[in-house]
Amino acid sequence: MRFSKILPAFFAFLLVSALAYGQKAPKLVVGIVIDQMRYDYLYRFQGDMSETGFKRLLREGNVIHDGHYAYVPTLTAPGHSCVYTGTGPALNGIIGNNWYSRPENRVVYCAEDSTANTVGSGSVNGKMSPRRLTSTTLADQLELATNRRSKTIGISLKDRGAIMPVGYLADGAYWYDGSNGYFITSDYYRKSLPDWVNKFNDRKLPDQFLDQPWTTLLPLDRYDETLPDDQPKERPFLNTEKPVFPYDLKRITSVQRFGVGESRYGILMSSPYGNSLTLEMAKAAIEGEQLGQDSITDLLAVSFSSTDYIGHQFGPQSVEIQDIYLRLDLTLSNLFQYLDSKIGLNNVLIFLTADHAAADVPGYISPPAGYFKAGDFEEGLRQHLVKKFKKDPVESFINEQIYFSKPLSVDKDKLEAEVRAYAAGFPGVYGIIPLDDFGKCITDPSVCEKIRKGVMPDRSGDLYVQLYPGWIASYYEKGGTTHGSPYAYDTHVPIIFFGWEVRHADNRQRVWVEDIAPTVCDMLHLTRPSGCTGAVIPGVLFRG
Repeated sequence: MRFSKILPAFFAFLLVSALAYGQKAPKLVVGIVIDQMRYDYLYRFQGDMSETGFKRLLREGNVIHDGHYAYVPTLTAPGHSCVYTGTGPALNGIIGNNWYSRPENRVVYCAEDSTANTVGSGSVNGKMSPRRLTSTTLADQLELATNRRSKTIGISLKDRGAIMPVGYLADGAYWYDGSNGYFITSDYYRKSLPDWVNKFNDRKLPDQFLDQPWTTLLPLDRYDETLPDDQPKERPFLNTEKPVFPYDLKRITSVQRFGVGESRYGILMSSPYGNSLTLEMAKAAIEGEQLGQDSITDLLAVSFSSTDYIGHQFGPQSVEIQDIYLRLDLTLSNLFQYLDSKIGLNNVLIFLTADHAAADVPGYISPPAGYFKAGDFEEGLRQHLVKKFKKDPVESFINEQIYFSKPLSVDKDKLEAEVRAYAAGFPGVYGIIPLDDFGKCITDPSVCEKIRKGVMPDRSGDLYVQLYPGWIASYYEKGGTTHGSPYAYDTHVPIIFFGWEVRHADNRQRVWVEDIAPTVCDMLHLTRPSGCTGAVIPGVLFRG
């Protein structure tokens, strides 16, 4: 049960006085996470971008050019968790989007919560909470520091993109329900949707967006930073034959060929209109919650997710990925202009990053890249071990981690040796790393360290299957790409601070994403999140 946010007048007076006595603070912190954004997109598409979006950030912001994740797997839930907890999976507990849970004897989802109920919809898509997160977040620390007087809100198309940033004490976390086109939440956070969310849902923006085609923002011949349209390594939309512009979303979503639990509204997320919807929801939250309207700092965590859906489907070399970033550039410009008119950018601290990057499509550069057949690997490994030990000791294989049944019924060293023997001849496998003994990690030490930082003993597996650089899951042989590896193409992301008390600078030192949260905490004079291992980034805060 959440405790009341109403304070006696005397204690409220003391709190406000204490805040006023210290250094001034921004009225609003806006954290922006762009799902699957590679660092190179900042410059690769820059020639066709506006002067008031990404270029403005590069021109006026504190830009970290060598920002990386310090762990593996580089996935959505771990990424959002790292940004706001200031630490990786080893301490915040989010070791994947999904992972195998030995106590529950099944694969679990990072935000699932059987005790929670959906608020705002009849679907099960709201049975979520942050209960598997084992660290507080930046938002939690802000709530604690102000005795719950701050307002903290998380917004994303994805539940994990809304929940993981704001953690346990947030005033609200809202995500898109693809079954009906509404933004919903969980009764972990509140028992009913606030009026402003109901009014937003009543606008039926998804229906309006899906009645529009997705055409290129610019003439098609301007998209010379990517491959020509209609490439073999791109996956077409459901109900279409080719991945080519224009996309008639109304026609695509009118053909009833959806799977169980799916609807026409799900396709919105794989179009630029998913980001447009997120922007409008962010504005509605600022208006509805009156964020940034008093002397107590508030926080809005916004995650733009459509870039990830489109990246998975079409890949980094596609016209579609270039188009969505040109459109996102205008979306950010719109957001900055709105914040300036509503609150004043000098009163808003903004940071922008990504939850991970993405691999180039192996089909365009093979060799040396390729497609790892995880299902064949697991099946073959099980058969090999049964042949050797007369039993199958593998309990699960997920996130490139092998989980053995406990207690082990065979000799541990012999078991590991047989796994190595089998894996040595399997396409794409670089080596096998025991997750309880990194002295046996024979790859580059920096890669070993990233794997180690992604391990939580009671949640992680026993062995890690390290793939060669450029190898991704065989699911993407039909098109698109993915992420998750310890290599730079997945770890290198933009990190930019902008707005309140931030001066322009170009930082070309190595900075870890886990450093974002302690840097913001330092700027706000907050205690760091409970699991925080990051350090303050020098030179971000400037006072002349």
